[in-house]
Amino acid sequence: MKYPVILKYLMPDGSTAVQMVRISGGTFLRVDENGEPVSEVEVSDFTMGRYVVTFEQYDRFAKSTDRKLPGACGWGRGNRPIMKISWHDAMAYTQWLSDKAGENFRLPTEAEWEYACRAGTKTDYSFGANITEEQVNFNRVENKTMPVGSYQRNSFGLYEMHGNVWEWCADWYDEYPSGKVRDPKGPDTGEMRVLRGGSWFVNAWYTRSFSRACDGPGERDHSRGFRLAGN
Repeated sequence: MKYPVILKYLMPDGSTAVQMVRISGGTFLRVDENGEPVSEVEVSDFTMGRYVVTFEQYDRFAKSTDRKLPGACGWGRGNRPIMKISWHDAMAYTQWLSDKAGENFRLPTEAEWEYACRAGTKTDYSFGANITEEQVNFNRVENKTMPVGSYQRNSFGLYEMHGNVWEWCADWYDEYPSGKVRDPKGPDTGEMRVLRGGSWFVNAWYTRSFSRACDGPGERDHSRGFRLAGN
């Protein structure tokens, strides 16, 4: 497996802000929930967080901006994925970190997220047709989130794209466009924001590379977090 290009961004005090992976653009075939082709999607070059944002990272932001610290269900904070944060909270974090690190961080589009999750594969999962408990935290096997980097990375060098926590995407939720599309970003308005990846709580069906979910941007849950993207 080729080792990915890791980009490390720093905070003003010299500590690590985030580790990003450089991802070369390309195309993938977007399918519906039954695996039927819907559209051919082209994605430009971008960067993606090596891991989802952790409690350690988010707590630093919350304390800096006088926000209430999200609860951790007694599972521990530190290197575990942040949870109980809304889409609005995630967006606020991206802006804060962009200002602190002098970069342009954001949430990934749904197309970028799926392209990164698939990592060149055409199977249900980036690991093949099926997943195991050793590869993914799902189906309440652990009955909680696990620290980032606990499971196998995909061929792009990204960890826990399947399971652990649902990940907020930038897009409003809507039907896929048909035909060939480039860098789709969803509709301009809507009621629900896209969630991808499944979580520790759901079964394998919801953790597939192409499975979709959504919720109101103000909702918070103990199985939802986010991952950064950049250009």
